[in-house]
Amino acid sequence: MFDGKIDFMDFNKIKINYGGRLTFRKIFKKKYLIFLIFSFSLLASLVVFYIIKNNQIAGVTMEIKELNEKQSQIDNSFDLLKSQNYEDELNLKKFKNEIVVIQDDVYKISAQEETTKKKNADIIKEKEKYEKQSATLSAQLKTETELKDVYNQRISSLSTLLDSLKMEYRKILEQKLEKEGKSTSDVENSKIINSNEKIMIQEYIKGVVGKKCFDGKESNFNPVIFHEKCDKSALVVLVKTDNNERIGAFTKVSLEGFEIKRDEDSVIFNIDKNKFYPLANKEYSTVVCDPNELPQFGPDLKIRSNGQGINDFPSMYGDRYKNEYQDMTKNKVFNIDILEIYKVDLY
Repeated sequence: MFDGKIDFMDFNKIKINYGGRLTFRKIFKKKYLIFLIFSFSLLASLVVFYIIKNNQIAGVTMEIKELNEKQSQIDNSFDLLKSQNYEDELNLKKFKNEIVVIQDDVYKISAQEETTKKKNADIIKEKEKYEKQSATLSAQLKTETELKDVYNQRISSLSTLLDSLKMEYRKILEQKLEKEGKSTSDVENSKIINSNEKIMIQEYIKGVVGKKCFDGKESNFNPVIFHEKCDKSALVVLVKTDNNERIGAFTKVSLEGFEIKRDEDSVIFNIDKNKFYPLANKEYSTVVCDPNELPQFGPDLKIRSNGQGINDFPSMYGDRYKNEYQDMTKNKVFNIDILEIYKVDLY
């Protein structure tokens, strides 16, 4: 018997119960057909719902992705803002420190300003004091300037008078020497110096250049003749080199004997340059007395009997820090063209 219940999984049983005559169409009656249609509709609805939901899920996924990207951008922006905020905090801290330093500086400046004000007040007082003193000194200076002008005028007048007296004294001394037979005309005929140069030398050595006692060429540079005629007198030695250089020397001591004498007033000079070179040290002994030699003034100026001269200046004369041997002659060893030696009568 068929009880109305269908076991869809067991068709063999159905066939047996109906004697093998049951068909598929008979099984599916109207309500089963509705159920089937409903099932297919439901399945279709589920498929459509799945497709829609899948599309919605895809859209939501895209939105989530976009949101994630935006979130990443926001996070990056936030990190950047945090970094900037950190830098701003550092800058703010640095700025606060700078403000503190500036405040300290302002305090110091204020303190200095107060000190400066006090100093300015003291300076103003000192200025007023010095202005009063300056006015007094100006008046004194004016008076002293006037006195100085008067003094300078008197000095000038006295200098002129002194020069005049010197000229008169030289004339009187020369006249006296002429009366005594000590002719002063020899130097006027000098082949080395002129009258003005003679006066220049006389003013420096404080004496009158008198009789020529030795001529190098005439006496053949013989030292014996020199000592016979020139000893026991102050002397001026004049030299003209073969390079037309004119030099000379002076000593007030006698060259007799055999020794080296000290003469603190001895000097060597360059006539062309109007330069006199005294001893570098007054304690030096430089004047060489030797019967077999002509005058020698230390190593600085030597007159040799062979007609040559030796210049090792500045050694004991002049200033070794300022002078050079060329201040006397171009060459350290030179030939003598003219040698004139004159006796000197000291003032």
